Amino acid sequence: MTSPTQPAPNQIAGLGADSCRAGCDSDHVTSNEIEPPGHVEIWGRALVGMVPLVGGPAAEIWDGYRKRYEYRASQALGAIGEKVTPEQLQERLVESEDLDVVFGRAIQAAANSGLEAKRRLLGLVIAEAVLDDAMIDSASLMTDVLSQIEAPHVRCLEDIWRVQQEVESSGERSQAARGAEREINQRILDVGRKYPSPLLQTLVNLSLLDARTSWDQGMDLIQGLTTFGEDFLRELHGATGATDSSPSTPAGA
Repeated sequence: MTSPTQPAPNQIAGLGADSCRAGCDSDHVTSNEIEPPGHVEIWGRALVGMVPLVGGPAAEIWDGYRKRYEYRASQALGAIGEKVTPEQLQERLVESEDLDVVFGRAIQAAANSGLEAKRRLLGLVIAEAVLDDAMIDSASLMTDVLSQIEAPHVRCLEDIWRVQQEVESSGERSQAARGAEREINQRILDVGRKYPSPLLQTLVNLSLLDARTSWDQGMDLIQGLTTFGEDFLRELHGATGATDSSPSTPAGA
């Protein structure tokens, strides 16, 4: 689909700057509706209200956190703004409740994440759904995955992928056909077992990692990234232009 003229990212950020705290766009509220405050505003008011000197350091801490929260949300909004206009976004959010819901989840996940690549990728998957109704389900699933991923998970995927590439390119382990069971390799086991079983289990549950975990970290069996895991890591690196350790695109893909 042909992309429209790309607007300045801050146009999109301006559209959602106040609404990102509530996870939705405030313009959706009609004149006879009251928009409920977002969870950040609720907890912020409660926190400041518990401190005797409301106008002192507590208020400054809250104000700084609110600005940083909005900045993180604005990075996702900026990524959307690279692909669609503010008018397109507003129109599509009003038209599609499914898109509106996943948009809110994505912006809130971005605002709560310290991983810049994740924040940008959340915006990019929303932009695809804005441009194509058929991508809404995919955006919803990707948002679910990204919501559960932070820097430790990405480091684990990158470490395992790097060793996986080395052992397969050197012939230590033959590259299995797509979907086929792979041989256990000690080097992959060793690098995977550096990470705690709960982290590995999260990656398994999200279909990013091919592994069997147990109560004993030393018994975890890690075979490598799944095809989805490789694609996910590639997209995550692509969101910020990173190339180190990225899974390479197979020839003819």
